[in-house]
Amino acid sequence: MLYFSRPKATLVNLYIHRLRHQSSFYHSIMLRVIALASVASASAFAPMGAQPLGLARAQPRAVSARPMTMQMQGKTPSFKQVDTDGSGLIDQQELTAAFGADAADVMKKADLDGNEVIDFAEYERAMNMRKNGDEQGGNLGVRRSVKLGLLTPTSALADGEGSLLVGNSGFDPLNFATSLVAVNSYREAEIKHGRLAMLAAVGWPVAELLHPSLAKAMGAPDLLAAGAKAPSVLNGGLEKISPLFFAGVFVFGAVIDNAIQNKLEQNRQVGDLGFDPLGFCSGANAEDKK
Repeated sequence: MLYFSRPKATLVNLYIHRLRHQSSFYHSIMLRVIALASVASASAFAPMGAQPLGLARAQPRAVSARPMTMQMQGKTPSFKQVDTDGSGLIDQQELTAAFGADAADVMKKADLDGNEVIDFAEYERAMNMRKNGDEQGGNLGVRRSVKLGLLTPTSALADGEGSLLVGNSGFDPLNFATSLVAVNSYREAEIKHGRLAMLAAVGWPVAELLHPSLAKAMGAPDLLAAGAKAPSVLNGGLEKISPLFFAGVFVFGAVIDNAIQNKLEQNRQVGDLGFDPLGFCSGANAEDKK
């Protein structure tokens, strides 16, 4: 018993000493909190102009008479913010109002066609160049592809108007993009094939669902393959359809496509056929359309 009594007493004393130390520490913290709360309360309920408890009010800074541009405020303005008249084009005056002394440099980098106004694509390229550097028009995806050898530095996709194209990440290892005209023709074909594929994806099940009833109502033969499936190479049944039907479809499609292409403006956006019956793009600016 005598062997354990001293260690126990020592531990008890240490525990009591620690409690006293913590109590005094917490007590000092509580006093500080109460003092700060009192100062805040006095400041909140003090009359206007009074300075309770020695709290000095900060003197208001003098406001410069010179208007701050968006660039001076540390912001990169959007195309819509700079295009104050909503014309869809930015002129030198609007550019100066947004960028101040840097407006001339922005116009020089952005105005690719030299018409002294900037459209949305040109403005986006200029902002990318200010942010990411001038190489490859500020397009980081294109710059990465050039370094990896997936795109030649002289490609039409590497800079200029080609760097503005939506979805351009610079992937062209076989160098098909020999010119911007070639790129736009490839883009037109790709969009056209995608639209035809979507129509086919809808037409396939609709034909299987509606053809039997429509053929019966019109007194025509049912041309579906075995199992009420649409005629195809996999399903069979193509022998039931006259070859003249396929020839007529190809000729009709070619005539319509040629007529549409001739009527469309040459400077239109690729894939824009002017078909918007639901008005999704009516009144939309270039930024929203993209």
